[in-house]
Amino acid sequence: MANRIKTDLLVVGGSLAGMCAAITAKENNPELDVLVVEKYTAGYAGKANRGAGIMDAMAGVDPERYVEYHTKYNGDYLNDQDFLRDYANGLDKSVELLEKWSDGKISKTHDGKFRYLKWRAQITGKDEYGKLTFDNKDDFPWTLVAVDLDYMTNIRKYAVKAGVKFVDRTGIVDLLKDGERISGAVGYNIDDASQTVFQCKAVVMATGACNYRIMPMWAGGRGEGIRACYRAGAQFRNCEMSSFYNWTSLENFESSMGVEYALYNNKGENVCKKFATTHHSDVDAYSIAEYYKQTKAGNGPLTYRQPENPLMPFLMQCCGSSAYFDRPFADDFWNNLFFNAFSQATHNECVPGLVAEFGACRVGRDFQTTVPGLFAAGDLSHTGGAYHGATTSPVMVRGSGLANAQYSGRLAGENGAAYALNHDFGKIDEADIMAIDEHFTGYAKQNGTVSVMEFLPELQNVVQPLGNSLFRSEERLTKALARVKELQGKLGTLKADDPHNMFGCLEMESMLLCAEMFFTTSLQRKESRGWFLREDYPQHGEELYWVTAQMGTDGQVQTGKERVPIETYKYQPEA
Repeated sequence: MANRIKTDLLVVGGSLAGMCAAITAKENNPELDVLVVEKYTAGYAGKANRGAGIMDAMAGVDPERYVEYHTKYNGDYLNDQDFLRDYANGLDKSVELLEKWSDGKISKTHDGKFRYLKWRAQITGKDEYGKLTFDNKDDFPWTLVAVDLDYMTNIRKYAVKAGVKFVDRTGIVDLLKDGERISGAVGYNIDDASQTVFQCKAVVMATGACNYRIMPMWAGGRGEGIRACYRAGAQFRNCEMSSFYNWTSLENFESSMGVEYALYNNKGENVCKKFATTHHSDVDAYSIAEYYKQTKAGNGPLTYRQPENPLMPFLMQCCGSSAYFDRPFADDFWNNLFFNAFSQATHNECVPGLVAEFGACRVGRDFQTTVPGLFAAGDLSHTGGAYHGATTSPVMVRGSGLANAQYSGRLAGENGAAYALNHDFGKIDEADIMAIDEHFTGYAKQNGTVSVMEFLPELQNVVQPLGNSLFRSEERLTKALARVKELQGKLGTLKADDPHNMFGCLEMESMLLCAEMFFTTSLQRKESRGWFLREDYPQHGEELYWVTAQMGTDGQVQTGKERVPIETYKYQPEA
């Protein structure tokens, strides 16, 4: 018989966004029962402790400049500018809370103030303490703080002291509803497949984006939370923007920043530097598209001349040296990574690796989805919130991954808790639980012959190519979508002989759904805007609109267009 757990607020996902949601909900409402359910182990899972450990802050900069910059140069006017203003105004509080909850894991100066560093800052010398100094030019209207990468374990300890409860090694596979509102969720233990049914008043989903298991650091994002939200009736927005690529080596698949400054074709021409110097805060989509054009023209392989990358002094101090930031754990991690991955390289060929970051669950400024009682935080909803506009993910702005997770998590926790306090428990339908169980346990009963790891490359071969996912055309998108649907028809060939492989089958189903939404919505946007590029529609369209997607009454992906209310916003596109 299934285990039954009742809680006021159920938080699904134990990385930074989920932990921030749980802590905020519990601290604001000590009487509220708050439970975090994590597929692996909360405080260790997710991407929050696997990146550069840098985080956006305003630090005296007028947040309005942040709104203006991101609207003009990153979002290309597809931003919800009011939402973006909320976010900008909340960045410094996010830093302060992360410092508190992590027990001082943010790097500080000798007088106890946060140590700030501007993106792309260059070394100018040393201060009286022997620390490097930087020019910190005002090219970008925000700055960065640095967090030591072992901070998530401290945040879990803080959450436990606050009274947050945890269930680890349990993956949520589907949500339950009472009419139109959320009433619970169904999960399974990843080791023994035992079922747990959670009844609750509200849910915060913080399970991350879908990354198709291509790039190592992001491999944990496999889309199960996205599938659960979709099946619960949640609407998605900006799915077509979920196509971030990072430069990587074919030898180690570790990402490199600033490659576009020094990428040469086989004729000895620097082919991307002109894109690197334009207004943008990270990898520019046109530099990735140029790689596609160069290789199609026979000018490959393309090679990276690292000594010519002007970002290298910044990157070494930002990621792997205590000469600026004080981060003992991060120093060890990054120095080992740099040594093992980069100093051991035998060639300098560089390629774009798909990160994707499909996280398009639509949320409002309170981080509630279109389903009452269902909230979404972190990478799961970043693109769907539309506050950063026509960009692919927080990765587009270095430091905004942690900032977005902290901000969205605490807003989702605050508002999810308020919803729970104002509603009774919804009913759960035993028939729904049985249907979920039949589907999930059915993976082990379908007598398939193909392993998940044999099947996975078939999907990766569809989503990874630049001509499908970045520099798109109607012909290639149509073929890619047809191939995704063909693979969906082959899910019955998968075999699952243990609980881990049962979850692997669910992940494949979820990733294919994300790919279907991505290609379906990409066909609907017939223009190039921001990070979204179409070879057959190279110019801006005449109107500003968001593309939406959700499950139709027939179970299929249903798309729509929603006009951006640009006349209500402060910043207007130039004629």
